[in-house]
Amino acid sequence: MIQVSSRSAWWRAASRILAIKPVTLFFMHLATWVDRPLMRVSRGRWRLSFVVPVLLLRCRGARTGELREVPLMFVPDNDTPLLVGSNGGKTRQPAWCYNLRRSPEVSCVLDGKERHYLAVELFEPEREQAWPLAVDLYPGYARYALRAQRDIPLFRLFPR
Repeated sequence: MIQVSSRSAWWRAASRILAIKPVTLFFMHLATWVDRPLMRVSRGRWRLSFVVPVLLLRCRGARTGELREVPLMFVPDNDTPLLVGSNGGKTRQPAWCYNLRRSPEVSCVLDGKERHYLAVELFEPEREQAWPLAVDLYPGYARYALRAQRDIPLFRLFPR
């Protein structure tokens, strides 16, 4: 899996810029619009957001049961990736959080392969251990947590 560290000076500077609300919203919408079809066609090999690890999450809609595809930045953690429900620091959780709670069996397209996982929401003390990994990957998450004024959900994906 891809390993990115926030320890480099350029990444810390870039993450500060990306965490500014209008910049966050612009890139969230642009990356989602471009990455969804690009990742589908390339089986996860190509994406607009080339610096950070991104997977294409395939899950069922909580209300509709329809298949949803969402490109998401993830935190590589051995073979159990972490998903961060930051929604760019918005006060509402992203829809995919509700979807995973309702239907935790998901698949992800990553590095040219489709993998199947069971999504498990993390609560204390596991969440407390996982949160620093997320902030290390993308320091903007700390800013999002302050802006959102809510607990940002974390989900760990366990291979099936």
